[in-house]
Formats: sequence, structure tokens, C-alpha cells
Amino acid sequence: MEADIQALQQQMKKVEQIFVRYGAEPQDINRHNREVLGLRQEYLYRGNYYRVDHAAFDGIPYLIINQIDDPRYAAAGVMEDVEAIPITLTDEQLEKEVRYALGIEPYPEDYPQW
Repeated sequence: MEADIQALQQQMKKVEQIFVRYGAEPQDINRHNREVLGLRQEYLYRGNYYRVDHAAFDGIPYLIINQIDDPRYAAAGVMEDVEAIPITLTDEQLEKEVRYALGIEPYPEDYPQW
């Protein structure tokens, strides 16, 4: 169980690093909810706020990329889920998924449904 949590945290950090690599800027908003609820850092990219989170579906952990364009909602930590990504992806696959979520690259027509 502890190994699963560490793997999940490591993958979440990778997503945040990818955000920054593509020009997303960390935001100092929602500090209260980050501290109280354990929410992760939010990033601003091309007028949208993004955050990585996690959830389990049928016991399988997934990374969740959240997004919102309204700074008031972002400041409150309220975002919409835009992408669910298995934590088992390679670094290359993970980066590709983040590129899709950020709108850098369009989703392919044959995009897999995880």
C-alpha cells in the first residue's frame, strides 16, 4: 500500500513538472484548501488553471487532471476533471497525455478509453 502511495505521488510530481516544462506557471492561490484538504498546487496555462489529483476506479489508481478557466473557482479549488490517466503509463505516454489535456496536441481519433 505504501509503495502504491509513493508511486502515485511520484507520478503526480511528474505531471506537475510537465506542466512547468510547457510553460504553466505555479499559482499562489487556494493556499487554505491546499493545506486543509491536501489539494495540490494549481498552474496557469493559456488562461486556464490546472491541477493534478488522483482517484481510484474499480480499485485501480488514476491520475486526474483538473481544469477551470474561472479564477474565482480556481481560487476556491473547484475544478472540472478533464483527463483520467492510469498511473502505470511510461514517462513518454504520460507526457503525451498531459499534452492532450493542455491542448498542446489534439486527441487522436483513435484515442484509447482507459
